[in-house]
Amino acid sequence: MKMVKVVITGQKHITAHNLPRNSRHTLIYPKNFPTGRYPIGKLWGPLSSFLPWQPVWSGYDVIHSFNRIIYTNKPWFATFEDQRSLYRNPRNRQESLVYSFLNNRLILDNCQKIIAMSDFAKHRIIKRIEGWDISEKIKQKLTVIHPNVPVRVNHPKTYDDKQQLQFIFVGSHIARKGGIVALRFAKKAEKLGLPIQVNIVSGLAMGQGVPTDFPNRDKYAEDLKLLDLNNVIYHKSLPNQQVMDLLSQSHFQLMATLQDTYGFSLIEGFSVATPAITTNICALPELIIPGKNGYFLELPLNESRQWKNWVHGEKLKTEEYWEVLNGTYDYLAEAALEQIIKFLDRADKQEHYESLSAGALAQAQNVNNAEKQNELFDHLYAAAAGLY
Repeated sequence: MKMVKVVITGQKHITAHNLPRNSRHTLIYPKNFPTGRYPIGKLWGPLSSFLPWQPVWSGYDVIHSFNRIIYTNKPWFATFEDQRSLYRNPRNRQESLVYSFLNNRLILDNCQKIIAMSDFAKHRIIKRIEGWDISEKIKQKLTVIHPNVPVRVNHPKTYDDKQQLQFIFVGSHIARKGGIVALRFAKKAEKLGLPIQVNIVSGLAMGQGVPTDFPNRDKYAEDLKLLDLNNVIYHKSLPNQQVMDLLSQSHFQLMATLQDTYGFSLIEGFSVATPAITTNICALPELIIPGKNGYFLELPLNESRQWKNWVHGEKLKTEEYWEVLNGTYDYLAEAALEQIIKFLDRADKQEHYESLSAGALAQAQNVNNAEKQNELFDHLYAAAAGLY
């Protein structure tokens, strides 16, 4: 069968988990890869979700865009992680006209599919376009294709209760993703003399510009001192294979995130049969079945299934918000500790852990399996290029 040449464009950070890993087609990454920080968006915010860019050559068949609406006459797909990647609320008539233009790109015949990374993302965009005259046409193109990972093992882990319990946190944004919670969890566990070790893999990004974070990094100074705890091992950065090795050696992933559209590190952990402890926000309930492949730390949610107490703008800088954040970090650390104490107190913890590990692996095999997604994407690209 003829190979299809597929140009990849848009925001690069979500591409690896949302493309075929071993496609029979040719995926083309332009040298000057449009990342979404495109000059036109700097000129005017409402255009930030639009890429007025096309390859200057003609030898390609399909375009796959990520978090961006593009201008092209070729068949194309749009994958998005949240409706805000494609739409913002217009503040005036001029912005409304821009969004009308962008919306109409999505209902043209050459836009093949609008791919949501999760049911959460699909729900968000359906709510956003409610009542629009093009809503039905967009809904007809909407489909959910979950991010994918190579499944790296074929059997669950065993558990030896004589071993120290190993936890891992992976995330560049240490506060938003839950690394602060992991550190406070380690401190509480050390005080109780629990046999726990926590690996932290993080560039320690925090503060100004990070969603949910308090802008002043100084507020996190005492937490960062916990990196020196005897039961904490800190890794500033590691090659991907070493991260996978740590995930494989860990009993649990701990990601008490306050804001996350999916949670790629969690499915990476599932690929090596490592269950997860995480929050109940956004798309994470699509990954975790409590007691089957991990546990939830419950946060209050708004109607969009995001953390209810998250504020924006100038409110981020207030002492009141820091008190909310500080209290939430501590609550989540205490909740994680209580969950692990319950686990350690179980008479059947060996069998229960092995069941959790089997559930984590099943999630990777059944929902996030790169081999299955590879076949799906290859079929979509071939159909778009008219090969079926």
